[in-house]
Amino acid sequence: MTPKHWARVRQAGAHGLRRGAWYAVVNDSKPSIVFLDVNKKNIAVDRTLVEIREGRPEEWSVVIRRPGDVARRDRALDLNPTYGVCPQCRSRSNLIAGAARARCAYCGGEFGIDWQRTC
Repeated sequence: MTPKHWARVRQAGAHGLRRGAWYAVVNDSKPSIVFLDVNKKNIAVDRTLVEIREGRPEEWSVVIRRPGDVARRDRALDLNPTYGVCPQCRSRSNLIAGAARARCAYCGGEFGIDWQRTC
């Protein structure tokens, strides 16, 4: 059985996906696009906009907000300029700087934090 691949968006774009959230790869056989499972819909995304890895991620993605990234829903969540995205449920949460692990308030999962590969 072929290992399942996962992808996360590294930069904002017209695809409408949030940076840092991991999505299951449905099809990556095209040279310029990859199809991701987003809420049970196949969404085509430019391959250059995503990072692809084998296996389901098991650590928080760290997102560094860029100028212009702050949407109304981000302000409602009161997110810091650097925040995390849960690898299990994709919820966003503020992280304690330098912490090794964090518990998700939404799903209750506890995961390590990937401070080395920010998006």
